[in-house]
Amino acid sequence: MDSNATVTPIARLQIQPTASQRLDTTWATAVAALLFLAITTRFISGFLGTSKPAQNGSRSVPMLPYWIPILGHIPQFSFSPQRMLNKARDTYRSGVFALNLGSTTHNIVFSPSMGGSLMNQKHSIANMDSVGKHVMTAVFGFPNCKASMQRYDSAMDGLNTCYKHLLSDPSLKEMVQNTIDVTKRNIANLVTFSESRVDQVGWERTSNAETVTKTNGEQVVEASMMHLIRDFIAANANPSLIGSDFVDNNPEFFLDLWDMDKGFKWLATGLPAWLPIPQVWRAKVARSRCFNAVLAFEKAMETTANGHDPGQEWQFLENVGPVLTERLKLYRQLDFTMDERAALDLSLLWAMNANANMLVFWMLNHIYADKAVLAQLREEIAPFVHAVRPKQLFNMPEPPRVDTFDHEALANKCPLLKSCYVESLRLDTAPWSFRVMQDDLVLPASRDKDAEKFLLKKGTYAHIAHAIHHTDPAYFDDPQRWRADRHVKREQDDGEVSVNMGTIRPYGGGHSMCKGRAFAQKEALVFTAAFISMWDMEPVGGGAWKLPGYKPATGVYSTNDDVRVWISRRENLPQV
Repeated sequence: MDSNATVTPIARLQIQPTASQRLDTTWATAVAALLFLAITTRFISGFLGTSKPAQNGSRSVPMLPYWIPILGHIPQFSFSPQRMLNKARDTYRSGVFALNLGSTTHNIVFSPSMGGSLMNQKHSIANMDSVGKHVMTAVFGFPNCKASMQRYDSAMDGLNTCYKHLLSDPSLKEMVQNTIDVTKRNIANLVTFSESRVDQVGWERTSNAETVTKTNGEQVVEASMMHLIRDFIAANANPSLIGSDFVDNNPEFFLDLWDMDKGFKWLATGLPAWLPIPQVWRAKVARSRCFNAVLAFEKAMETTANGHDPGQEWQFLENVGPVLTERLKLYRQLDFTMDERAALDLSLLWAMNANANMLVFWMLNHIYADKAVLAQLREEIAPFVHAVRPKQLFNMPEPPRVDTFDHEALANKCPLLKSCYVESLRLDTAPWSFRVMQDDLVLPASRDKDAEKFLLKKGTYAHIAHAIHHTDPAYFDDPQRWRADRHVKREQDDGEVSVNMGTIRPYGGGHSMCKGRAFAQKEALVFTAAFISMWDMEPVGGGAWKLPGYKPATGVYSTNDDVRVWISRRENLPQV
């Protein structure tokens, strides 16, 4: 090679990453970092969440491991709560575990004895007053000002005293009998076979009832079962509570109440109506209409109490039930405003309707699905709920009617019916009780002398999850199956038959136990007996009965399924 030749250097080949490749690298790094964070969080939360020795021989409440810092169990609790809770129940057999929800600790208690002990604690230890006040203001529209809250606090003892009329005779018996009297008049018109909506009754219209002819030539009414049952009960039970004037003056009230109930949890968040969340503004619009209806009632009651005429539409206020008449005296004594009265009585109307009506719907689903149980129940209640078919006069057919109705016997002499009620409370409800821990509390897992003890720390939250216990296979065999006679107990010595709740706590317990539980039981037995004594139901098209799916609600489950049924008058009733 010529030494004088010029050598031209060759440029090195340089490969620059494209924007797409850089983005892929960034995403891969982010995913790896998030994965590392999740695994680390899972490991640390699993280690720190184990139960450890605490004060007075107790142990800390074990916490479920979680994958996401700060949020903790919120994603799982939002998307599959029942699956997560049932798995935790089966893992932590001592009866309690904890969740991290947004960096707050929530103790989930499902041991019956531990839950009972917690619910009976003093408010200074385990308190729920703050929750009650928030619900009253955010959900029911109670004025959130200092003066109103002071009146609310001063009225609590008096309001609780008024509930004696829902819990014991003679007021309870009077309310139940009034409900029966209205139901006896209307049960024959559960469906009217009227093809014109104008001629139908209100509960038929809301259930989209229509008369159809089956292939065998029989005429039946096709209707949406949930709307039919729920609205019939509302129209026939509420006159005993708030009087016939209110029910007659507000035919759309209970439709708004159901919409308000659907949005209960959204209202409880306190979110403003202007947010683009349909559930929020629908619930607030429904609440506003319900509130205004009750407000008009409060003004009419006050006008009457002052000796003046409340107007033509309020001429029968003397049949308002004893609970509300006693509350009126308390309102006047403490100088409650009309808005305060309306909010308090709206909350009572919601409590009396949102759960009991749906429970009867579920009971009837289970009963009509099992023809053997239906036949047994009809035989059991026949001596006490006597349905008859009047003889035709002048070739004019008369509809069947119920001529005797002994509600005391339904509760005391019909064990299978009462067991059906308890079984639906066990399976078709999802009740929880809530407490804020104001002080440290040590609770034993059971009543056993050597039972393990757990420390519920001050500043944490405690939930008595009755629903988790109600489906616990350690207490109930085949727990997801509804069994009519599950709670019927026969004594070996004398053969006496009894039905009791056992460890089932559908109404909570302690100071916050549902005040309407006695009326709710009577109501459920009365309406169930009335329906099955007078009417046959089957799925549209015949065939096997398919139970609707559950939708979480505030107490008793709701459903999104439209259960369309064929309804016909019961055959072979005795003639009189």
